[in-house]
Amino acid sequence: MESRVELRDDTMGPSNASAARVVTASDDRSARVWDAATGKPLTGALEHQGAVSSAVFSSDGTRVVTASVDMTARVWDAATGEPLTGALEHQGQVLTAAFSPDGTRVITASDDRTARIWDAATGMPLSAPIEHQGQVQSAAFSPDGTHVVTASVDKTARVWDVAPDTGTLDQWSAVAERSPFLLSGQGVLVRRAP
Repeated sequence: MESRVELRDDTMGPSNASAARVVTASDDRSARVWDAATGKPLTGALEHQGAVSSAVFSSDGTRVVTASVDMTARVWDAATGEPLTGALEHQGQVLTAAFSPDGTRVITASDDRTARIWDAATGMPLSAPIEHQGQVQSAAFSPDGTHVVTASVDKTARVWDVAPDTGTLDQWSAVAERSPFLLSGQGVLVRRAP
C-alpha cells in the first residue's frame, strides 16, 4: 500500500495549535490527519471510493483537500475529519488538488484532460474547465493566487490567468468573507482573528 505525506507545523502560526500534524493519502481509499509527535490519528478516515492520490492542508491548516482515482476531490475539516463540501467531480481520475494561497479556491488536475477551479467553501466550479490535449498531471496556484500553472502528459506546461476579476461583486465579496486573511488599512495581507 502506497502513502503520501504532507507535514503541517502549526507551532509558529497565530492559532498556536502547539503540535505538528501530517496528512497522509493512501491507496486504501482514505486520507488521515495525524499528530506528528505521537503518531496518533487526529481524525477518522477521510474516505473516498478509490485510492487517494493526494492530500494537502489549506494555508491556515483548518482544511484538507484530497484527490482520488474515484474521479472526485473533497474538502474536509482538518480538526474533525467531516466533509465541508460535496464532491468536486471530474470525468476521470483526480490526480492532484491544492488550495489557493488565501484558501478560498481549490484547483484540481485530472486524467480527463482538464484542471478545474472550485469555490473551497461551496464546492461549486468557478470557471470553465482548463483544457489540455492529454491528462493533466499537476496544477498549482501562483503565490499571489492570480495564476495557475498546469502540467500535462501532452508535453506542455501552461500558465493561466485566474485573477478573481470576473463574476459579480456579490460573488467575490462572499469569497473574500470566507478567506482567513484580510487587507489591512496599510494594504498588507494579515490573518483574520479566529
